[in-house]
Amino acid sequence: MSSVAPGWWLVGGALAVTTVLWGAGRAAMPNGEPFLSWLGPSLLISAWSITLMAVLLLATTRSRSIEPLFGGLDRAVRLHRRLGPLAIGLMLVHVALYVPPAVEAGGSVAGLLVPFWSSHMVEGFNALILWVVIAWTALAYSRRLRYEAWLSLHGLLGPIFLLTSAHALSAGPTITAYEPLRFWMWILVLVGAASWLYRVVLYRWIAPRFRYAVRAVDRRSDDAVDLVLRPQSRRMIYEPGTFVFVNRPRRSRRELHPFSISSSPAERDLRVSVRMVGDFTRDLPSLAPGDPVEVFGPFGGFTPHRYAHHRRLVWIGAGIGITPFLGMLRFETTNDDFRRIWLWYVARDASHAPYDGEIREIVPKADSYVDYELWLSGERGRLTASRVMETVQPLDDVAVMLCGSPGFVRDMARQFAALGLPPERIIAEDFHFH
Repeated sequence: MSSVAPGWWLVGGALAVTTVLWGAGRAAMPNGEPFLSWLGPSLLISAWSITLMAVLLLATTRSRSIEPLFGGLDRAVRLHRRLGPLAIGLMLVHVALYVPPAVEAGGSVAGLLVPFWSSHMVEGFNALILWVVIAWTALAYSRRLRYEAWLSLHGLLGPIFLLTSAHALSAGPTITAYEPLRFWMWILVLVGAASWLYRVVLYRWIAPRFRYAVRAVDRRSDDAVDLVLRPQSRRMIYEPGTFVFVNRPRRSRRELHPFSISSSPAERDLRVSVRMVGDFTRDLPSLAPGDPVEVFGPFGGFTPHRYAHHRRLVWIGAGIGITPFLGMLRFETTNDDFRRIWLWYVARDASHAPYDGEIREIVPKADSYVDYELWLSGERGRLTASRVMETVQPLDDVAVMLCGSPGFVRDMARQFAALGLPPERIIAEDFHFH
């Protein structure tokens, strides 16, 4: 987590270009509406919404060549989660600001908001799109949806983007009248459409993949399982701490699910450690040795390789958030980095810490100087940043890597920032795609 993630610069730059071109186009319109009339801000906000949606579709392309623009796919997904509601909200504000000039021109509020209330087919179609967007947003950001349903629903963002873009490109007076703005908006539409087409329609057929077969399925606890995979041709080269998308080709519903890699890049077999919470993950123990598995990736920037200049690292993994640190720790047994590392494994109780024994076996083998502590919150309460910093003083060159539930990561990040740790030295992954 840097002070300003790359994706935010990309979003800010795209919005700035849209705003400048819209302002120039608005000023150049002959005998147009006043610059700050109701209609003017409404049209600008519509252009902002399209800009945001285009960038957000690009962010979730799952392309290794594109994810560096956002600092890793994990950060790109967080950016998507935060700005998605804003993009939809701007669309609703655009409609709200459009009401006064429409009423002044003799129209009706019902004609704008009720599908096909108006005799004009275009207005009726636009109202229908509005309610489709509202319904989609309510469902897409509902935490009650299973991952599979959530994933399918998010695939509809592309058609929604194309419909709203078609409306703006055909009906927006500033866009149609000013060629530089029109050219820019078409670039955004093509980027968004191509990103959606690649990820939702073509990804399974053309995306780079690695073919593995199941070597072993190890049940670690009631809700955790390790999937050990043996490469069938070339093996994937990855950095410790990254994650992959896994597909089971023989499954009737072919879904890609993200899992952290818990093996070391120096090992032949690829291991992913999974918390079983949905249909796909709960079905993993039924896999048999030799079953084919497709692996897409690796993705993410949550790896100590990206932060080689920090020689003192604090690793804190909560629950299944310990899995990327398992891969990092295993890699420490084979390199000559000699970093100073403190590792905390946060779990409710011993039964929810299935990797404690493995960590205790690995720590003495690591070339780096590693201190390890199992923190059972059921017995000792919540782990705090001040408690961690009592151990790792001074703070001059220490960096903190956090992985766990979104709430845990946000809370710990705020605590470390309050203690004076600079934002660029708080590296977080909540690994929460839904």
